[in-house]
Amino acid sequence: MNRFDLASLMKTTEEELFRPGGNFDTLFGHDPETVKQARFVLAVALTAADAYYARLTSDAFCLREADEAGTRAGEGTE
Repeated sequence: MNRFDLASLMKTTEEELFRPGGNFDTLFGHDPETVKQARFVLAVALTAADAYYARLTSDAFCLREADEAGTRAGEGTE
């Protein structure tokens, strides 16, 4: 994910998180320190989710290639 994508996703999610009277606001409030910490955690979570989905995509590609080549673990060893 590039910086633009991250900023866009953060903006969308922040609108939900910091909606007055919303779940997050009701549970945690919206003082400046809480908002600062929430933004940091949000950025970490989005970056981790991006890395996770990139890994899933890479793994799926490798498995498909192995299937096509017939080299998946345990195959062709009879």
